[in-house]
Amino acid sequence: MKGTAEFVFETKEPLMVYRALAPERDDEVHRSGIDLSLSEGSIGLKIHGDDPASLRAALNTWIRLVKIAFEMVDV
Repeated sequence: MKGTAEFVFETKEPLMVYRALAPERDDEVHRSGIDLSLSEGSIGLKIHGDDPASLRAALNTWIRLVKIAFEMVDV
């Protein structure tokens, strides 16, 4: 069973957050994938998983990465 989760993170510095996250999207993960998009005032993140376990793992990873990117922009 495949699954997808979509998030939009609003920020005053979307380009900085996008640049911090962009290198991570190229990691080869075989059972999940992501789409990262940049909009004025926000970052879009769409996470795909081939099964519930891979989706959960990808969600944990990417939510943590987004949190860290936001913290680094605020420093």
